[in-house]
Amino acid sequence: CSNQFDEKCGLEENTIYKCTAGGKPEKVKTCDATKSCVSLDDGAACGPNDCKCTEDGISCGKIFPLSCKLKTSALYTCKKGQPPVFLKDCAPGQCSASKAQLAAAAIFQGSAMDKCLEECTCGGKGPACGSTFNPKCGLNPSTLYQCDGSGTKPIEGEVCGQGGCTVSNGDDRCNTNDCTCPGSGTSPVCGSELPSSCNAKANTIYICRGGSGSKPEVLSECLPGTQCIKKPTPEGAVCGSGTCDCKGENEVCSNQFPDECGLEKNTIYKCTSSGKPEKVKQCDATKSCVAIDDGAVCVSNDCKCPDDGTICGRVFPLSCKLKTTALYTCTKGGDPVLQKDCAPDRCSASKASFAAAAVFEAAATADVCVSSCSCPGKGPVCGSTFNPECNMKSSTLYKCDGTGTTPVESEVCGAGGCTVNNGDDNCKPEECTCPGSGTAPVCGSELPLSCGAKANTIYHCPGGSGTKPVPLSECKPGTQCIKKPLPEGAVCGSSKCDCKGDNEVCSNQFPVECGYEKNTIYKCTPEGTPEKVKQCDATESCVSLDGSTACVNSDCKCPDDGTVCGQVFPPSCRIKATALYTCKKGGDPVFDKDCYPDRCSDSKATYSASTAVFKAAAIADVCVGQCMCSEKGI
Repeated sequence: CSNQFDEKCGLEENTIYKCTAGGKPEKVKTCDATKSCVSLDDGAACGPNDCKCTEDGISCGKIFPLSCKLKTSALYTCKKGQPPVFLKDCAPGQCSASKAQLAAAAIFQGSAMDKCLEECTCGGKGPACGSTFNPKCGLNPSTLYQCDGSGTKPIEGEVCGQGGCTVSNGDDRCNTNDCTCPGSGTSPVCGSELPSSCNAKANTIYICRGGSGSKPEVLSECLPGTQCIKKPTPEGAVCGSGTCDCKGENEVCSNQFPDECGLEKNTIYKCTSSGKPEKVKQCDATKSCVAIDDGAVCVSNDCKCPDDGTICGRVFPLSCKLKTTALYTCTKGGDPVLQKDCAPDRCSASKASFAAAAVFEAAATADVCVSSCSCPGKGPVCGSTFNPECNMKSSTLYKCDGTGTTPVESEVCGAGGCTVNNGDDNCKPEECTCPGSGTAPVCGSELPLSCGAKANTIYHCPGGSGTKPVPLSECKPGTQCIKKPLPEGAVCGSSKCDCKGDNEVCSNQFPVECGYEKNTIYKCTPEGTPEKVKQCDATESCVSLDGSTACVNSDCKCPDDGTVCGQVFPPSCRIKATALYTCKKGGDPVFDKDCYPDRCSDSKATYSASTAVFKAAAIADVCVGQCMCSEKGI
C-alpha cells in the first residue's frame, strides 16, 4: 500500500503498488473512497471502510482498515452485514491473512479461513531481516533469513556486514553502505554512535526513517550548552547533560537528565542556585515536555497545529519526527507544512512563540532561523557545545547575554575541562570520580584520565559521585568492558552478536540489539550463532565463570562453606569480583583478600550448576596472575 512509504516518495494515496526488480514501485490500482488499502501476508487489497462483514467466515482484524480499530493480531467471526465479533487473539503469535481470504471485491471466502501462526514463524514469502521478528525468537538482527511462505520457519541466510540488514516494503536485504543507524534504525541516535563514514556531528540527534540500512538524517541539533545523551530505546537520544545538578534559573525537562537522577518523568523542573532542580509542573498524558530557547513547555502529542503562525519543528515532541532545525507554516488544526530548513543554522523557538496554553502567537512573534554560532539564551556556555564550524574553544566558558547574541569568551578552563550541565555550564577541576550518580558500574575507559584506570576493568564509586572509583570486576582475557544502559552500566563481554567456540556465556555479555533472552545461558557454536542452554529463574542471576556460566541465587548469601571469588555473586550484590571471600552456609561472604591487580579464578568445580553449592576448600577459588589464561581457547 502507498501509505507504507514515506510521504516524500510522492506515491498516490490509498493505492496498491507492486514492487519491481529495479526497486521502483509500479501502480496497480487506486482504492475508491469507500475502501482503504490494507496490507496482507501475500500482498495488498482494498478493504471496506464501513467495518462490516461482507460474507460469512473467520478473518484477521488486519483485513479491515486501521480506522476500524480492530486488533490486527486477532481472529474475528464474520456474519454478512454485521460487525466482526472477536474470536481470539493470536498474540504473542501473529494472525495470517491472504488474498484467498479477501477477494478483490472485498468478499470473504468461506472455504479459506484465516488462522493464527506461531510468533517466530514467517509472515510471508521472501528474505526477511532478523530484526523484524520478536526479540524472544533469538534471531540475529543483522542476518537475512529466507522465508518460504506464511507460517514457515525462517532459515538463516546471509549475515550482513557493518551496513546491517535493511527492512524495505519489498524484499529485505543486506546494506552495503555502512553509514546507517544501529539496531532497527528507527530510534533517535546521537551522531557519536554512527559509523565514522557518516561524518556525523557528535552533538546532533539523527534518525533513519527507512530503518537500518537507510541514510541517517538530522532530527535535532542540540543547543549550545547541552550535549547529545544516549538513552534506552525507544527514546534513543536526547539533548541534555550527563549530570544531576542544574545551577542557574533555566527551566528544563526531566528527560534531559540521566535516569538515575530519579526525577519524575515528563516533568518541567527549574534550576536553582544550589544545583538541585525543583519541580514546576508535570505534563499530562496527552502532552510531552519539550525544551525551547528560554525554558520548557508541555506540548500536545497529536502533532497538530494549535493556531496559525510560523514555528520551529523543535516545538513539537520528537515522536512527531519533524526536523527541529526547520521552520513550519501552521494553520490551526492542520498538519505543520515545511517552510524551510534553517540548517546548518538553527531554528530559534521561545515562550513568546509558544504560550503556556499551547497557543502559537501571531506572526509578529513567529520563530526564526538564527546563526548556529549565536547564543541559545542567557548564561555561561561551554565552547564544545557549539557547531564545530564555529571554531569555539572546547575547554573555554563563553558568556551569553540572550538568544541570538554573540558568545563572549569568559574563562579558560583548566585540566578539568568545561562541564556541560542542564543549567549553567561551568569549569570543573578534574576529579577522579564516576559519572552520573556514581553508583552504577562503569568501564575504566569512561573515567577521567587522572584516574589511571584500566580500560578493560569495571569500576564503581560506592559513595556516589565525587568519591574515588574502586575496581568492581576485571574483564577476563578474551572479553572487553562494554558500556550498557543503566542501571547495568557496564559488563564484560563483546560488541558483536556472534560467538564461535564451545564456551558458555551469559546473554548480558552481548549488546542489547542482538535480541537474546535476558538472564539466560547460551553456548557458543563453531558457526558463531549462540544456542540457548537455560534461562535462569526469577530468583537467580546468570554469572560468568572461567570458561563457563552458572545460574546463581540473587540473595547474596553463601549457600555452603568454602573460599570463593566475588565474581561468583551477581553484580547487584556489589561484591568485588577481583577478591576472595570466606563463606559460611547461609551467612554473608566475608572479605579475605583482594587479588587485584591479579585476578580471581573460579569455575564450575567451585560452583555446581546443578546444586548451586560451593565445593569444599580442597577445590577453593584462588588468585592467579593477570597475564595468565582464564580459560581454554584462542
